[in-house]
Amino acid sequence: MKKHLGAPVLFMVVAVLLGASIPAVAGGQADGGGAQGKIVITMASPSNPEDNCVKAFFFFKEAAEKRSNGRLVVDVKHSGQLGSHRDYMEQMRMGSLQAAEINVAVLSGFDPKFMAFDLPYISKGVAHLQGVLEGGMAKIFADSLEARTGVKIIGWMIRSPRNMYISTHPVVTAADFAGMKVRIMESPVMTRTFILLDAVPVPLSANERYMALQTKVVDAAENSTALVVSQKEYEVTKYLSRTEHFMSPNIIACASKFFNSLPGDLQQILLETGTDTGRFATRLDSESEGAALRELTRLGMTVNDCPDKSSFIRKVTPIYAEYRDQIGGSIIDAFTK
Repeated sequence: MKKHLGAPVLFMVVAVLLGASIPAVAGGQADGGGAQGKIVITMASPSNPEDNCVKAFFFFKEAAEKRSNGRLVVDVKHSGQLGSHRDYMEQMRMGSLQAAEINVAVLSGFDPKFMAFDLPYISKGVAHLQGVLEGGMAKIFADSLEARTGVKIIGWMIRSPRNMYISTHPVVTAADFAGMKVRIMESPVMTRTFILLDAVPVPLSANERYMALQTKVVDAAENSTALVVSQKEYEVTKYLSRTEHFMSPNIIACASKFFNSLPGDLQQILLETGTDTGRFATRLDSESEGAALRELTRLGMTVNDCPDKSSFIRKVTPIYAEYRDQIGGSIIDAFTK
């Protein structure tokens, strides 16, 4: 049976023969209705819909689509559908993914400047970290990452301080870390931090964390409190100790090649929406921490404060000098001045 070309294909063939240009649609999908195709942005996150960063991505979707009058269509892929943070970096660099949530600990593997965020107790709180970024450091980090990787930062989502959640015993002083197997992100600074605390760091991706806790591959993990609730990791741990040792923001990342292919007005919409989304996520995470602590207590976890963090700080202090040259003294000084 002889096959006939469909109308869209026939149009393209004729257009090429006549020398006409065919508009490309970023993201690989277009709405056939109307003269201008819709641009699809796939945004990836490893977290569940209950997580504040995923909620922020749906905020981004609504805002970007509204501000662009429907020219932008945002498809949020959550729950690790497209892999892990590191996978997203590679996908954006290859051009198969337009945007994603990336934790700064993962970025340290691409640009050593980002190891600054992994230094324990370098951020004194959400307001302190916001001040450092808005004081000029956000641009320094963004320009450096884009030059090295072709990935652009369009927003910063600052999570509440990271705490320990553990299946064996609570942490009150640094001595309680001895021999504890702790799941950490794939960061050399985090690895060194827990070695200094006499723990056994086990770097694993986010989508392996629950299973590692459940099967006792690790005794503990560390993360923001709200995430312990949203990821249901209270099911496989017993104690939450408020050590507040790291504060690791997540960026809203966009593939530079994709971003640069957009018309100027849509680029501006993405930048403005990214900034607004970062602020939304930061506020949401701060507001939800108290509720998350109450919920974990209700669910049967034992929660303890660590009002005296001096034993932790004494043990990890050498790491600042060890990484000063690698990260850059001026960057560390911007946090500690």
